[in-house]
Amino acid sequence: MEQDPLQHAEEWTIQTFGAAELGDPRRTDRLIKIANTLAEDPSASLPHAFETWGETQGGYRFLSNPAFGYADLILPHWSQTYHAATQLVRTLLLADTTEFDFTRHNALKGRGPVGNSRDDIGFSLHTVLAMDPQTQALLGCMMLSPFIRELAPLGETKAQRKKRKRESQVWEKSIQEIGRVPQQHQWIYVSDSNSDVYTFWQTCEELGYDFVLRVAQDRRIEMSQEDEQAEMNEGLLKSLARLLSPINARPVTIPAQRAQPKREALLQITCQQVHVQPPLHGACLHNTDVSAWVVRVWESQPPEGQEPLEWILLTTLPITCVDEAWEVVQWYSWRWLLEDFHKALKTGCRMEQHNLQSIQAQWKLLALLTPIALRLLVIRHTAQEAEETPATNVISQEATQVLLFLDKRHRSITTAKEVWHAIARLGGYLDRKSDGPPGWQTLWKGWMRVMDVLDGVHLAALLHPS
Repeated sequence: MEQDPLQHAEEWTIQTFGAAELGDPRRTDRLIKIANTLAEDPSASLPHAFETWGETQGGYRFLSNPAFGYADLILPHWSQTYHAATQLVRTLLLADTTEFDFTRHNALKGRGPVGNSRDDIGFSLHTVLAMDPQTQALLGCMMLSPFIRELAPLGETKAQRKKRKRESQVWEKSIQEIGRVPQQHQWIYVSDSNSDVYTFWQTCEELGYDFVLRVAQDRRIEMSQEDEQAEMNEGLLKSLARLLSPINARPVTIPAQRAQPKREALLQITCQQVHVQPPLHGACLHNTDVSAWVVRVWESQPPEGQEPLEWILLTTLPITCVDEAWEVVQWYSWRWLLEDFHKALKTGCRMEQHNLQSIQAQWKLLALLTPIALRLLVIRHTAQEAEETPATNVISQEATQVLLFLDKRHRSITTAKEVWHAIARLGGYLDRKSDGPPGWQTLWKGWMRVMDVLDGVHLAALLHPS
C-alpha cells in the first residue's frame, strides 16, 4: 500500500475513502467519519465504536442506504491499488475464496449456504490482493467480490450443469472485472487448486494474464516422444509430474500449521513444458490446448509422523533454468498472506460479529473493513519482514520517544524489530523467548496507545498555563 500504515487514522481514512462519489458530498463525509471510527478500533461493534446512540443510528442508516453499493465505497481503494500496480513491470495477484458464517444471526436477510450446507447461514468472498514480487510489499486489494453460493440441484446432470451459472466462474469473472493487462506489464495470478478451471485459464490467455496455480485435476496432456518412452499408461498431468526426475533440491522452512510446528524440510524440484488438452466433458471457451509448465516440488524423506509436502503447480511463465522454477514455488508460497488477510477480517475486524439486517449492508461494511484489515496486515508483515530496518524509517522520532517513555525495557530503540516488539508489549504481548511473532491485534492495541499519548502531548503543547 502506498500510504504509511502507521499514519493517524483520520489522515489515513481521508486518503483511502475521500475520493468516493456517493451522489452527495454529505454521504462522503459520513463515510470518512465511519471509516475513521472503525480504523481507530477495528474489532469494536458498531454501537461501541460510535459511543452515542445518535451516531450509531447514523452509521446503520448509511450502511442500509440503497443509493449506493459496496463497490462505490471501495472504488477509491481499488483505483489506488490499480495505479500502484501499473507503476511496476511485474505484479503478483494473490487470489482466494473464503466464507463468512452468520449462523447465529437469524435476522440477516439475503444470506445463503456456506460450505455444503443447504441452510441460509452466510456468504462467500473472492479476494484478489496485489503484491510487488521484488519487495513483497502489498499494494492493496485489486478486486473484492462477495457472493451468495448456489448449490447444485439434487440429481443434476452434466448437461444441466453446463447451462447454469457455476461458482467456479468467479475466477474468470474476477479478471474480467479487473480488465486487460496494460501493455508492457506482466500480471501473474497466484491461486490454489480451486482455480484449476479450464475456462479461467483461457480467460487469462485472452486478457494477457499469466498464472501460477496448484493442480487439482489430473488433466489430459499431449504426449511427447520422451513421455511415451517413459511408459506412461495415459497422458495425464500429475502422472507425468511424478515420473520426472528431480533437477535440484533446497532446504525450505515450512511454517507451523494447525498442530504441526514449524520445521525445516529438504525439497526436491522438477519441471517440464506441457500442453494441457481441453476437457472432454467439462466447460471450455474454445477447443484449444493451453501451453504451460508443470512444476513439482516434494519432500522425499519427511520426519517420522509428518505428512510429506507435495505441490504440483502449473504456470504459463516460461521456465528456462532451475532458479525460475524455485521462483514460481516461492510466489505460490506467498499465498499465505491472503489467508492472513481473511483472518484479519474475521478476527482482527470481527466481521462475522456485526449484526446488520441485510446482506447488502454487510457487504458495505466489508468494503469499509477491507482497507482497514489490509492496514493491520501490512503492519504485521512489515514487523516480520523488515526487522533490521532503522527505527526512524518506521515511526517518527517523536513516536519513538513516547515508546521509550511507555516501555521501560529499552534505553534506546534503533531497529524496526525493537519498535514492533515495544509496540506489541503495550498491546499485551508477553515477548517471551518461546512466544511467536506478535499478531495484528496486539500490535494494533499497542499502536493505538502510542497514538493516544501522542495526541495528549500535542494537546498539552497547545494549552497555555492559566
